[in-house]
Amino acid sequence: MIIGIDATRANKTAKTGVEWYAWHLIQELKLLTKGDSNSWILYTNEMLKSGLEQLPENWYEVRAHWPIKKGWTQIRLSWEMWRRPPEVLFVPAHVLPRVLPKKNVVTIHDVGFHRFPNLYRSRDRQFHEISTKDIAKHAQRVITVTEFSGREISELYGIPSDRIAITPNGVNHDIYRPISDAAGIEERLQRYRLHRPYFLAIGRLESKKNIANLIKAFTLFKARRGVGDPVYLVLVGNPGYGYEEVKKALAESSFKDYILQLGYVPETDLPYLLNAAEALIHPSWYEGFGIPPVQAMACGCPVLSSDAGALVEVIGPEAAIFFPPSEPESMVAAMNRVLDEDGLKQKLRMAGIVRASKYTWRATAEKTLPVLTQWD
Repeated sequence: MIIGIDATRANKTAKTGVEWYAWHLIQELKLLTKGDSNSWILYTNEMLKSGLEQLPENWYEVRAHWPIKKGWTQIRLSWEMWRRPPEVLFVPAHVLPRVLPKKNVVTIHDVGFHRFPNLYRSRDRQFHEISTKDIAKHAQRVITVTEFSGREISELYGIPSDRIAITPNGVNHDIYRPISDAAGIEERLQRYRLHRPYFLAIGRLESKKNIANLIKAFTLFKARRGVGDPVYLVLVGNPGYGYEEVKKALAESSFKDYILQLGYVPETDLPYLLNAAEALIHPSWYEGFGIPPVQAMACGCPVLSSDAGALVEVIGPEAAIFFPPSEPESMVAAMNRVLDEDGLKQKLRMAGIVRASKYTWRATAEKTLPVLTQWD
């Protein structure tokens, strides 16, 4: 069987959630399928890099150059599907080409754009709605990452549950782990000009991540802790849709000097920042999975999380302090608890490490492989 995979997301240089999902899944599938009877093709719009170019004997690259920023999947990949279609096409992102082989698989990570349309740009929301309805009509199989997202997709778009496969995301435990290298941690703190103690938030600075409410909560927290309280809030991620609201909350905060924006931080540095943090705060309005909390748990960093979407399912009820995303007061209470309650931080660390150990990219690939290869 010839199985094609859209590798364009995996091949991006600055990766976030969907791109890392695609990259890790492809790399693990290579290991699982080395020498099997199938032929595997990676479709890309530019030269493969970052390890993707290292191909087993039964893996091949098809470079379909496309000079325009938009439209590669719908136009250029469609041309490849019409000209030389594989028997199966897998797109590990939320869109299908216009031309498809009969056997096709696509990943929908979440449908937050439908549940919370005001948190998305109008054009992005419309694009996701159109592409999801197209998936519902044409996709033979849909992969998603939690039972919660599976129910959402089935309920909102009428895709039968027997066409939906659940393959939870993973974490790279070689990178995200408890770190005993005190010098390495200190070097990162100096590089980013950070001072302990601090809370850490990871994700785009945008409306759907609820960063404005987090800033308001942190301002309340600081005001009540009193003069001389040393705790900082560190925000990791580039600005996204709704950043004006974040800027406004920052400008209005009387503790803006204690709120630091780092922008994009390479994955090689994130585990060090997590190991040094008092806790990760993840206040999202909606998540189909929520990778940053699992990364934090794998590092032994306590997690404070909203109870929205799939977060309780993924994190587990014992491995975090949960709060409603609409309640800054509840966020303040969570921050105070993790700092002041005897033994709580260690309890969350241990529970988080155990919980995170179940999420591996190898497990993701093992659950994905039969979805791609086993057909009637």
